[in-house]
Amino acid sequence: MAAYSLFYSNYKNGDYEFALKYGKWMACAQPEKLDGNPQFKLETQYNRLVTIYEEIARGKEDPGVRSAHLDTALTLLNESLELFGTNQESRFDIIFKRGRFYQQNYDYIEDGLQKAYADYAELFEINPERAINMGDGYYMRQALGNLVDRGNKEEAQALIDIVKPLVDGEKLEYVEEQQQEILGSPEEQIAYFTPIVKENPDDLAAWKALESAYEETENRQKRKEALVKINQLEPTYDSALQLAELAKGNANYSEAAKYFNEALGRASSDKNKVQLYLDLADVNINLEKLSAAKGHVQNALKIEPKNGNAYIKMATIYGAGITKCTSDRKLEAQDRVVYWLVVDYLNRAKKEDPSVAATVNRQLPNYEAVTPTTEDKFFTLNLENGQEIKVDGSLMPCYSWINETTTVR
Repeated sequence: MAAYSLFYSNYKNGDYEFALKYGKWMACAQPEKLDGNPQFKLETQYNRLVTIYEEIARGKEDPGVRSAHLDTALTLLNESLELFGTNQESRFDIIFKRGRFYQQNYDYIEDGLQKAYADYAELFEINPERAINMGDGYYMRQALGNLVDRGNKEEAQALIDIVKPLVDGEKLEYVEEQQQEILGSPEEQIAYFTPIVKENPDDLAAWKALESAYEETENRQKRKEALVKINQLEPTYDSALQLAELAKGNANYSEAAKYFNEALGRASSDKNKVQLYLDLADVNINLEKLSAAKGHVQNALKIEPKNGNAYIKMATIYGAGITKCTSDRKLEAQDRVVYWLVVDYLNRAKKEDPSVAATVNRQLPNYEAVTPTTEDKFFTLNLENGQEIKVDGSLMPCYSWINETTTVR
C-alpha cells in the first residue's frame, strides 16, 4: 500500500521517473485488488503506466532509450487490450488509445502511421456511429483516406459500406469522393451507382456521381436523366443551367428556354441574370420568337445599360427579323431601312462598351452594305438624309413588333 501511495502521488505531481520506480511492479504482479484501497482498478494503473513510459520517452534525447520506453508503453497497451478489452466499449477505448499512441510516436515505431490508421479503421467495425462522430469525422477521413491512397480497394469499400448510411453533409461528400476514387473508371462508377439509385431514387450523391460518369462517357441521354433528377432533388441555379445548356446544345430550344427561366428564378447575382437574359434571347431567336427575344435583351439592359453584348444581341434580333420577313420574297427598300436600325445598335454597342469594338467592326461592313441605296432613299422611299423614320407596322406589317425609330443617312 505504501509503494502504491508513492506511485500515485508522484504520478499526480508529474514526477514520472519516481512514479515508475514505485509502480512498475503492478504490470508484473497484475493485482486485481489492493488492500486498503477499495477503489483500486488494475486497468487504471495500466493507463497511468502507459502515460508514464510515454512521458519519460519524450524527455529522452537518446533515440534508443526513447524507443525502449515507447516499446514498453506499447506492450502495456497490448496487454490492456487482452486483459480489459472484454466488451465493446472498453475494446473501442483501448484500440483508440493505441491508435493515438502510434500516430503521436510514429517516428520511433516501425510503420507507426499505418498501424495508427489500421486501429482507426477497426473502430468502425466495433462502433461505427461513435467512430464517425469522433473528431468531427477526422478519424473516418484518416482511416478511409489511407486505404484509398494505398489502393486497398476491398478494405476501403468495406469501410464505405459501413459508414455511408450513417453520414450526411460534408462527411457524405467526402465518402462519395473516396468512392469515386476507388471505383476509378466512369464505367465502374456507373455499374456501382446504378443499382443504388434504383433502390433509393432520392440518393442525391449517387445521382451526382452518375451524372459525372455519364458526362465522361459522353452518354448525353443518360446524363440528362441524371441532371433532371438532380434538379428535382436539389433545385439550384447550377442544376437548371446545366440542363438549359444541354438542351441548347441539342437544339432543343423550347426545353432550353424552360430551364434558362428556372435558372433565372434562382440566380442571385446581376451578372448571372444578365447572361441568362441573353441566353434566353438566343433560344428565342432560334424559336423565331423575336419579340420575346427583344424583351429579354431589354431586361438585360435595364440591369447593365452599358453591356455591349446586349446591344449586339439586339442588332442580331433585328437582323433575324429581316430574314424572317423576306423568307419568301426578295429584299425590298423597306427591308433595307431596318438595317439602319441594326447599324444603330452595333454603333451603340462599341460606344457604350469599347471592349466589343473589334467584334462590332467586323460585323458593321456586312450590314452597312445592305442599307438603302441612294435610289431607295430618294425615289422609292422619298426620304431625306437626317430624317427620322419609324420601323414598325407602317413600314411593313411584319415589322410591327420592332416599334423603333432610326435616322436616314
